[in-house]
Amino acid sequence: MAITDINPEVEEPEFKGKTIEQLKKMRSSAEEAHQFARELSRRDTDWYDNFDNTQWTDEEKEELIARGQPIVTMNRVKKKVNFMLGFEQRGRSDPKAYPRNPSDEQAADVATDVMDYIEQRSRFDREASLCFKDQILSGIEVCEVVLSDDEIKADRIDVAKFFYDPRSRETNFSDARYMGYADWYDLEEANDLFPGNELELEDATGNNEEGDEDKADKPWLIWEDANRQRVLISVIYYKMGGDWKYAIHTGADILEEGDSLYLDDKKRPTNPIIAQSVYVTRNNERYGAVRDMIGPQMEMNYRRSMSLFLLKNRRMWQRDKSIFPNPKQAKLEAGKADGLLTANGEIGRDWGFIDSTAEIGGNFELLQDAKLELEIQGPNAGLQGRGVENQSGKAIIAQQNAGITEENSLYDAHNDFKLRCYQAMWVRAKQFWTEEKFIRVTDDENAFRFAHVNVPAMHTDPQTGEPIIDPMTGQPMPRMEIDPKTGMPAVDPETGQPVRAMDNALAEMDVDIVIDAGPDTVTQQAEQFDALVGMSNAGVQFPPDVIIMASNLRNKKELLEKLEQAGQNPEAQQAMQLQIEKLQLELEEMKTGIMLDQANIGLTQANTQKAEASAMKDTVEAQKNAVTPIIIG
Repeated sequence: MAITDINPEVEEPEFKGKTIEQLKKMRSSAEEAHQFARELSRRDTDWYDNFDNTQWTDEEKEELIARGQPIVTMNRVKKKVNFMLGFEQRGRSDPKAYPRNPSDEQAADVATDVMDYIEQRSRFDREASLCFKDQILSGIEVCEVVLSDDEIKADRIDVAKFFYDPRSRETNFSDARYMGYADWYDLEEANDLFPGNELELEDATGNNEEGDEDKADKPWLIWEDANRQRVLISVIYYKMGGDWKYAIHTGADILEEGDSLYLDDKKRPTNPIIAQSVYVTRNNERYGAVRDMIGPQMEMNYRRSMSLFLLKNRRMWQRDKSIFPNPKQAKLEAGKADGLLTANGEIGRDWGFIDSTAEIGGNFELLQDAKLELEIQGPNAGLQGRGVENQSGKAIIAQQNAGITEENSLYDAHNDFKLRCYQAMWVRAKQFWTEEKFIRVTDDENAFRFAHVNVPAMHTDPQTGEPIIDPMTGQPMPRMEIDPKTGMPAVDPETGQPVRAMDNALAEMDVDIVIDAGPDTVTQQAEQFDALVGMSNAGVQFPPDVIIMASNLRNKKELLEKLEQAGQNPEAQQAMQLQIEKLQLELEEMKTGIMLDQANIGLTQANTQKAEASAMKDTVEAQKNAVTPIIIG
């Protein structure tokens, strides 16, 4: 549970929000409305895990065991999902800030450094991938962008603990009037999280209410566990009067409440929980990409198990019950490679074997149909790199770009989710990082640097650029903010003191945070850059600064400055040119390596499937030509 560590310093008037009963009712209404959808989501997750062959029900397992039929599962769902997860991980892209005004270019560079720092410190790439997995399996991905120990991070929220307004039907939950999450805590742990609320928490554990046994089918009505000294704590954000409020409560008391401590870009209280889904039914039920894979996977399991059963066992017929003295023993002996049958009659006239060749062949054909149906669910052959033999790297990329079109809604929703998380991180930085701070930036693999933000501004000599020293104190003279209305130094209304001006002040930066629209997509800028490099290789002469400006490199400004400095030194200029050529070569090698990896993966998968189908076909043909007929018991 991501409990905020932000505490209001000034006492506010008595807060009038939702009552404890209203808060409990909001959660119970959400849980009750989504009960059926949650059960199906858990089923989808179980089919992905397939722990202890959970793709088969207990009743089906008992029936197969009694029949002597093998329990076989070829979990193609997990392979599909894992490929989609791997594709998302390989398509990760960093956030970048763009200026809204021409004068904000330097601010955009600083904002990009700040976002890089937040992403690295919070390990958001991993959190986002885990959220993407939740979206594929459960149909919802959700996290909370908070400030914790002066660090900004996006904490993933377990979908099983998440609840939301059941009337919401937008995929980005923009129409939800409340959402939150709840989890069980031991009393000792709860006291550590909420010091000063020991009595309320002790009261919340209480005695189990009468009738708790009747709530087994409605667990959301249970708020305490006296036997284990546990308490359920709920965190909820809700709209009231047009603003977002929050409350942290148990089943008995409200521990914290008030206006949301987090502000949006317009400095209004906002909801820090960011949620996203892809598929929403007309009954507002949300589900993931696995849902459509369940049917083909189920049929494939049945067909596979039945095929092995038909190949292993043999069925017999008899004219009357006197033919076999012990029918059960006769079945056992018929199933053995060196079995010995005792029969009171002539084979072919009084008893014999039932030919199952046609049944095996038909079952095998339906098995292939089920496999084919599952193949077209999720990533298709083009996206997985199959059928790429003897194709160029650009042809492979074009084929994969066409393949991803079928899954575009899934990745587009996830990219929108990440973008909203990055935007919330930036707003949190503007809100809470108001003091002088050094941001370590690791955009250079060979070194790191520091970005200095919220730097106290000083008066400087316009001729030398050096700080002006105050003759009274011997220290640089600070520069104050000027009120544009009065032309006088601005005054802080809370302290009554002049406001010091700052350089690289995050709160004053006006930038847009963006990320790439899709993974592994050749953008127009990249195509133009490749065309420019191709013309340069063909003999068209371009100055190095033109190539750098056309590139998508982050530190173009620093490179151009170094290039300008090197212009006066031929040796340095030659070294710079070699560095640029080396960078271009590394980029080309990286692209080629990715293409070859994808092609090899696709070829291996195709060969494996071809060998599997051939082996099954050979087995059926062998059964047709066998001397001893096949018998299925």
